[in-house]
Amino acid sequence: MSTPPEPMPLPFSWADQEQHLVGHLSALIRLNTSNPPGNEIAVARHLSRELSRSGIAHTVLESEPGRANLVARLPGSGQKPPLMLLSHADVVGAGPEGWSRPPFSGEVADGRVWGRGALDMKGQVAASLLVMQLLAAHRFRLTRDVLMVVTADEEAGSRLGAYWLWENHRGLVEAELAFNEGGGQRFMTPGGPVYTVQVAEKGSARMRVTARGPGGHASVPRAQSAVFTLAEALLRLRAFAPESVLHPASRRMLGTLADLHPGAGAEAIGRLLEEPTWAGANGLPIDPVLREFVVAGLHNTATPTMLAAGHRQNVVPVEASVVLDGRLLPGELPDRWVEEVQRAAGDRVEVSLLHGRVSHAGHDDPEILRVLGDTVAAHEPGARVLPYINPAATDARAFPDTKVVGFFPSASDADIMRLIHAPDEHARISDLMFGGKCLLDAVLRFST
Repeated sequence: MSTPPEPMPLPFSWADQEQHLVGHLSALIRLNTSNPPGNEIAVARHLSRELSRSGIAHTVLESEPGRANLVARLPGSGQKPPLMLLSHADVVGAGPEGWSRPPFSGEVADGRVWGRGALDMKGQVAASLLVMQLLAAHRFRLTRDVLMVVTADEEAGSRLGAYWLWENHRGLVEAELAFNEGGGQRFMTPGGPVYTVQVAEKGSARMRVTARGPGGHASVPRAQSAVFTLAEALLRLRAFAPESVLHPASRRMLGTLADLHPGAGAEAIGRLLEEPTWAGANGLPIDPVLREFVVAGLHNTATPTMLAAGHRQNVVPVEASVVLDGRLLPGELPDRWVEEVQRAAGDRVEVSLLHGRVSHAGHDDPEILRVLGDTVAAHEPGARVLPYINPAATDARAFPDTKVVGFFPSASDADIMRLIHAPDEHARISDLMFGGKCLLDAVLRFST
């Protein structure tokens, strides 16, 4: 029997670091970097002051006035290529409605740090800062440079952040491996706890579905109208069961889940591996939230988000439309997905592509997963990692030559992630500390 992994030895106590980590996050939340307009320069200046106090070399780069990116570097021996701690400074906007505390207060109460960005993703920014400070203060002998890269504009497509850095300052941000958002959700399974690790992410195909029909005065009912035609198309899309695609990362995910779900769960997953189908994925007898990850990881999707019709309440509109947020598995082509959605919606509507992006293949590196598995098991005995394809997009899309993994484990079950972009977003201090410990531990395993 193999020896259970243990945390990497440290010359300090984590208990002494809690106030620093909480203080970093609280301060970052108080800097309103809602995108738009972004104003990430506020975070960059704050981080610059903290890094300067620790003697860590860094540079602040503005893609446009106020849209700042920060790159810090701790030099290693150069035996291995650099490792990057990747995060973003911008957040989605937040009004006061629905919040029990002001969204940019950074208030510390009830064992939590409250405010917009606590989970997405200033908590990981704060942890990355502390990791850099600890590495510098205790002079760890690193076999590779460790970078801290904090970008602008992730919430609006990364054009002024990660893409801009890669296109204009590639030499500063080239790395073999990067730890990013998009992973670390914890699920309890019959075989023990598991933590997600993003190893790939989906591309996109934003579409518009348009229906047309006769207009006129609304006092005269019409059996055929643009609105009814669009509604019928949406019902067809709701019933649409797209073809399943078994990506290598999804195959590894399902294999891990089969190990963790003995009996009926393993049998159902085995059938899905032999013949992947929409119905089979949706019927898996596993945690419902975890099942959503499986469904998204096996299929291209199209979710209606924005409806438009009419300009007066007493006029029947001649046109009605809906925007579909399409998400594509790595390598899938937006044009092909538009054609498939058109067939599903029917020929009485027109489906057009607004914007598309092909996702690069990601990676399936067993050695990275092994090390990250040892990391989580050292901090929660018996825990495992679960590679998956993130259905959302992150800054990973801008770094095609880097093995970007989503890794910032949370000790709470995955339900807390539903607070991302929602009112009362907050991070539990226990989760923040757990993520910080795992992040530093992983850096040390790969860099010492």
